[in-house]
Amino acid sequence: EEEREIMVLAMRKDIHQLIIQSIAPSIYGNEHIKESIMYLLFGGSHKDKGDIKIRGEMNVLIVGDPATAKSQLLQVVANISPRGLYTSGRGTSAAGLTAAVNKVEGDVWALDAGALVLADKGICCIDEIDKMNDNDRVSIHEAMEQHKVSINKAGINARLNARTAVLAAANPDFGRYDMKKTVAENISKLPVTLLSRFDLMFITRDKLEEGQDKALSSHILEIDVKKYEAINPDLLKKYIAYARGIEPILSEDAKIYLQDFYQNMRKASHRNGNDAPVSITARQLESLMRIT
Repeated sequence: EEEREIMVLAMRKDIHQLIIQSIAPSIYGNEHIKESIMYLLFGGSHKDKGDIKIRGEMNVLIVGDPATAKSQLLQVVANISPRGLYTSGRGTSAAGLTAAVNKVEGDVWALDAGALVLADKGICCIDEIDKMNDNDRVSIHEAMEQHKVSINKAGINARLNARTAVLAAANPDFGRYDMKKTVAENISKLPVTLLSRFDLMFITRDKLEEGQDKALSSHILEIDVKKYEAINPDLLKKYIAYARGIEPILSEDAKIYLQDFYQNMRKASHRNGNDAPVSITARQLESLMRIT
């Protein structure tokens, strides 16, 4: 019965827009972020070539001003993901995210899995990632790109699966986002090595716009009476779990389109000179493949 319900839903022409509407409908706007969250929930195709592996899970970072519903979005995603975990940066340690080795009885040591391992094939939402301790933040580098957690402690040598999509949120260093500075300058606490592991980055700003202020205040004040067409959260969770079993393949047209885009971006970097920052790397091309 549930499979039939999922199939009926999948045949709707507006399913793409309906899923976006069903992700945190009570949160006003942020359509582009909700669309990226949809891609994150469904995931891409994992590729194992024997010698190298290309991850299928996406990583998304939201940077922005306070009170732009970042934390609420993360909590909603953790609830509708078939395997979702929510954690906040301030109370998160490296062992809590990856794995820890603890003494159980006498001289027996046991391995305890952390959030990224427990959310394997699901989503780990890390709020306030900028508030994490630098040493703890380094531990998530391997999990985000290799999808493994290596641990070598107390005679235990193990590599645990962490095929986890990461949805993270951060506040800018100066309280509010400064448009005159780059993303890296606004969140200087996050190193470039970590930023490069995110497939998509979004900036949410609390701008002074009369029309937007009126629409947002109406949305908040009428939240009890407004009705939206949205998929039931339980059904959406099952729909995502079912869809994750499908392995989409890139069409030839999509490959040509992505190749042309990549080459044009690289040409633009060449024109700026050899010392200019590179506008796109192979890692970003892999990101585009995942999102496609």
